[in-house]
Amino acid sequence: MKLKVLIVEDNLIIQMFIEHIITNVGSTHVKTADNGTDALAVVDHYMPDVVLLDIGLGGNLNGIETATILKEKYKIPFVYITGNSDFSTLESAKKTEPLHILRKPIDEHELNKEFEIICQKLLESKLENSQ
Repeated sequence: MKLKVLIVEDNLIIQMFIEHIITNVGSTHVKTADNGTDALAVVDHYMPDVVLLDIGLGGNLNGIETATILKEKYKIPFVYITGNSDFSTLESAKKTEPLHILRKPIDEHELNKEFEIICQKLLESKLENSQ
């Protein structure tokens, strides 16, 4: 079974980099969006297993607002991607209970290692929910 991943990142270069790395991990199918509104539209028909979500999205919904909707309406786990490490932003982000937080800048080796951790957490979460 392929893991369905949605990457929501408004920086096209970072989005393409993450997509390339995750696609090469194998057993993943990736869709992308560059803002929260489009991400929610993708979720409606794609229903990903996990969403990788930039906290600092532009547009009508920032990453934290988008994550709140993902959690409450769709019950989809999400992982924050952030280059913003100020205390108040991280505290707000943590309150939404992300599966994991990836910090920018991200290199290929680090992303591979972090994605393994994310996959393990997804597996553990599915096992807990099935009991």
